[in-house]
Parts: sequence; C-alpha cells; structure tokens
Amino acid sequence: MGTAVNLVTAPRFAGGFSDVGNKTTDDPVIGIRDPHSMTADAPGHQHKADTVQISTTRSSRAPAGRPGDRARSTMLVIALIAAVGALTTDGFSGRSAATATVSTDISDPTTITDILGVERIADPLPTGTIPTAPERVRSPGPALIVPDPRPGDLRVDPDADVLPEGFVAAPATEIIRDVPYGPDATHLMDLYLPDEANAPVLVFLHSGGWIGGDRSFVPELVLRHLERGYAVASIDYRLAPAHPFPAPIHDTKRAVRELKVIAAETGLIDGDSIVLFGTSAGGHLAAFVAATDGSFEPTGLSEAQAVHDSSVAGIVVAVGPTDLVQLYAHDNAWAKAMTTAHAGCLPCAVDELELPSIATHLHADLPPAYWAYGELDPLVDAEFQGRRIAEAWAQTAGSEYSWFDLVEGADHNLDETVVNQRVLEIFLDHTVGRI
Repeated sequence: MGTAVNLVTAPRFAGGFSDVGNKTTDDPVIGIRDPHSMTADAPGHQHKADTVQISTTRSSRAPAGRPGDRARSTMLVIALIAAVGALTTDGFSGRSAATATVSTDISDPTTITDILGVERIADPLPTGTIPTAPERVRSPGPALIVPDPRPGDLRVDPDADVLPEGFVAAPATEIIRDVPYGPDATHLMDLYLPDEANAPVLVFLHSGGWIGGDRSFVPELVLRHLERGYAVASIDYRLAPAHPFPAPIHDTKRAVRELKVIAAETGLIDGDSIVLFGTSAGGHLAAFVAATDGSFEPTGLSEAQAVHDSSVAGIVVAVGPTDLVQLYAHDNAWAKAMTTAHAGCLPCAVDELELPSIATHLHADLPPAYWAYGELDPLVDAEFQGRRIAEAWAQTAGSEYSWFDLVEGADHNLDETVVNQRVLEIFLDHTVGRI
C-alpha cells in the first residue's frame, strides 16, 4: 500500500467551477482523513497543508406546514440525531460464509445467470398491479441471488495491515473538493478521479436516516473502485426535518445533471455511465431517483443542466429502506422517527408513506439494480425492505436487472469485508458497458 498523504489546496479546476480546489500526486494512494477523527471548529471546509477540517453545522430552520404536528416531529427527530450517528460510522460488522465460485466471463449477457451460478429467489411474490415488461430481451422473473463470497471474492483481507487510524485508502490521482451543483449551500460534491479520462462514475449517497451525515466520509466499499478506473462523486443533500421529501430527491437529480454537464464540458467522466451507490437512507434515494426519471425533477436548473436528464445507468443499494409504510410501523423507535422526518408527517397516513416508497414508482424501463442487505439487520429488514423490492424490480424490468445479495450474519453495517465484491465488480462493469 502506498504512503498516505493529506489533501492540500491546489489551483482551481479548469472546468469553471467556483472555489474548487484539486490535488494531484504521483503517489497512487491518497490518505483521506476520516471525518470521525477530525475536529470541527468552523462552518464549511478549510483545506490546510497538514489536515482537512470538517464542520457538520446544519440549518435548524423548521419546515413549513402543520405547526403542531411538525413541531413534535422536529423535536423527536432532533433528540434522536445523536443516536443516528451510530448508523453513519466507518466501522462495519458482519461476516459471510463461503458458498460459491464466480466467473468474470459474461460476454454474453443472456447467459449471465448460468455463468455466475446464482440462484433465483424461490416462491416469487405476486406481481399485483405492477406492470411487466414483455418487450425486454431479458425475461422478467425472480431476482438473481448473489452467492456468499469466498475469500477470493472479497478482495480484502480483514486481518491485513491498514493505514494509520483516521485514514482510508483512496487510490485517486486527483480530488476536486467543493464542486457546486446547485444554489443551496448544501449543494456541493467532491470528485475523486482515476488515471483514465471518460471514467464511469459512482455517485455516493451517504447514510444518516435522512436527518444526518455528509459527503466527507466515503467508505472503502466505494473508494476501492477508483483503482479499477471508476470516478467517485460524493454529494451532500439537504436533510430532514428542515428539508423533507422530496428535497433530497431533487438534490440527487440535480447532482446527476451537473455530472453530465461536467462530462460534456471536460471529458473527465462519462455522463452515460453514472451509477448511484447509496447506503441506508442514501440507498433509498438511489432507488427512488432511478425509478422516477422524468418526474420529481428539480426546478431552477441552470441552462447547462436543463439540457440533460437525471437518468442513471444503474444503482447499488446497501441496506436501503424501500417500503416506508413498513418502516413507519416498525417497532424500532429510530425507524418511525426517521420516517416521520423524511416524509414530513406526524402522524403519517398510508398515502403519505406510499408516495416516497419505491414500489409505487416501478415501471418497465428500470435500470439494473444491486441490492445488499444484512441478514440480521434490526432496522432495515432484509425481507420487507430488500428481497421484496428486488423481486418486484425483477418482475418489471427482467431478472438480470435485479441482483439480491443477502449477507449472512451481518446487521445494518456492510463493508468490503462482507459484500461479495467480485460479483459487485461484475455487476458494475456490466452495467456501464465494460463487459
């Protein structure tokens, strides 16, 4: 592993973004200081030669609407924000048993099921009123089940030496901080660029129950794809309760459009190969954005952004809640509080929870999706929130468009030591047209 170095301020990005710094280095590994090891003493991001200081100051403006109900919701959610921080840490747990081998030869996509050796979900759920897609080349049906990884499928040794505490490995040749993508102070992203130009992009959407978290920590599960030629864009989005649904949906779609502008103007990234990669609440945003191209679009777009759409090539959802009706009814206190904050209702009617749920918006032209859930997750149930949407997605788009990875023995925290990375690599490369 290369020597870790700290980010420093460098000349502005030539693409015309204001107040954007970058860092290039001959060392293929850049040590990005973990925000959990930093001190925050001022709003915003200050780039210094010896460290990167992060502030997580957020607006406390209360949402408009029913003052009595929303005030109670706001007070409840604010009281829980500290506890939610436990869901956004960089330490993940869980182990998975070895059960299958995986081949990387998938030149013929119609045989991907046989080549991967994956299984189909048994006893598929009823389709209900969800439309199917008979025009698809790939047959609709149950989702593909990703096998549990063997050591060779992990590509990470959990017992190997690691960088000093507070750092993660980021093999980027350039990091561009604070790229604005909209008018709000929250509308910022960080770009991690690989050696190659015209790189496919993983858009990281952070966790935090829709009420916390920020773009400053990108897990190794995402960053590791830099060395495979992927760019990474980590974005901030507006948070509840001050900004309930659909504010973070609008922000994500605006960021996707801005990335397509950057691709068209610079050639650094490929605007046709954007994959949303969300964890927990960020996973919900990824799935919702992918399912609603052409609706729930932001207003006040720049002239350049208006030329593009918010469609994406695919999504990766890790422990993302997808059924907010079930989440609201969960006996876990955090689940109801976070759902209330995001949906902007207290109490919440069924229709208020169905609108931000994913199954409400499924259609025949969905992009490929990879779903990863912990078998023992006490917050986001793998059956109700994971397997069921994977099944419904497959029934509408085709089985090869929905890959379901149930990580045995894992809870709400998944990382590169438990997810079958070899299969995930195949999914990503196939989704962006590399294989």
